[in-house]
Amino acid sequence: MIFAKIMQDKKGFQGFWKRAFHKYRFVIMTDDSFEEKLSFKLSRINVVLLLSVIFVFCLFSAILLMTQTPLKEYLPGKAKSEVRQDLMGLTIKADSLVQILEYQKKYLKNINDIIAGKTINETTIEITSKNFDEAPSFKKSIEDSLLRLVVESEDKGSLKNTVKINTDIVMFYLPVKGLITDRYNSKTRHFAVDIVAKEKTRISATLEGVVIISNWTSETGYVIGVQHKGGYISLYKHNSVLLKSVGDFVDTGEHIAIIGNSGELSTGPHLHFELWHDGMPVDPENYILF
Repeated sequence: MIFAKIMQDKKGFQGFWKRAFHKYRFVIMTDDSFEEKLSFKLSRINVVLLLSVIFVFCLFSAILLMTQTPLKEYLPGKAKSEVRQDLMGLTIKADSLVQILEYQKKYLKNINDIIAGKTINETTIEITSKNFDEAPSFKKSIEDSLLRLVVESEDKGSLKNTVKINTDIVMFYLPVKGLITDRYNSKTRHFAVDIVAKEKTRISATLEGVVIISNWTSETGYVIGVQHKGGYISLYKHNSVLLKSVGDFVDTGEHIAIIGNSGELSTGPHLHFELWHDGMPVDPENYILF
């Protein structure tokens, strides 16, 4: 009985494989004339193998698309580590730029307060000095501008001394040759000397330093200001053209502007020259021989 059952299972197994490999003819023909257009033979095992190959190919293609193409960026949690690092770097840079902008605003406010003779907030000074390297820096500007100064010295009238003299005496250079029409007078709040010169006369920096103001105002026209060592600031107003921008380092005698008649307070082509020391206006004639 057991033998008969084994033989029966064997015949059933053989019958299964026989049916799996049995050939069937697949025919495609026209509907009206029954003309045969295409035919090929298939077995059950062929159909299974073909479907398996198609499934594996589609699966492999999908895996390649998701892992080797930009499509993987759209998968949750699959963003490239480089992209995340770039985003973090950009965020840090943006924060740094915001801080630097705030420091520069406070630094320029200090300069404007010095020029206006206002009292400076000690907290503001502390913040500015702590981050002075990130704000316009006098020493840094000198180092960054050495090469440019050598190239431009001949064209822009700079006075370059090959021998540096170690002295504490400040030697001011005449900003422009001309006739003084109005002198310094603290009672009338005229904190400057007005100098008349020929049209298109170039104005020179009275001392080496960094340009901290270079803009236009309705009252004083084109204005340029230079911060010098020792707490000095020189201002040149009513110009027609400005030759330097904020942050530029200028040498003693270097041309920074052209005399003009700009601004509502100007009555003719002249230079309105102011000199400040430690936040207070001083008489330029006490320092410069006009």
